[in-house]
Amino acid sequence: MTELWTPQGSQLTNTSVGGFNKVTGESITLYTFSFSDPESGQSTTAIVPADPSMSTAHIEDMAAQALEQWLEDVRFKSRGKIPTDEERKDIGKQINEFKKYAAKRRESTNNKVYYSGVSFDK
Repeated sequence: MTELWTPQGSQLTNTSVGGFNKVTGESITLYTFSFSDPESGQSTTAIVPADPSMSTAHIEDMAAQALEQWLEDVRFKSRGKIPTDEERKDIGKQINEFKKYAAKRRESTNNKVYYSGVSFDK
């Protein structure tokens, strides 16, 4: 296995031949990295394909970018605040109100809501 630098929170777990480039005929090496996030406790794997013309620095950069993007996604999703019971009731009321308004809008011919007792004629 090739000795590659890996950022903190990642580890090179496997290298394998993934196929051949149709244009050049060179073999494509697949580098498998395992990522883990200590904050959220989640982990995943990422595969970086590389041909022999790529430098090790470029492969390391690709792995670091993949880790950075994954950490950003995982931490953004885990930051979501769980609504309280009162907030859930308010959200439910708003959804029901929107559904009623949408049903009224669908009943009209031009997607505008008309209320009884309101006249637009001069």
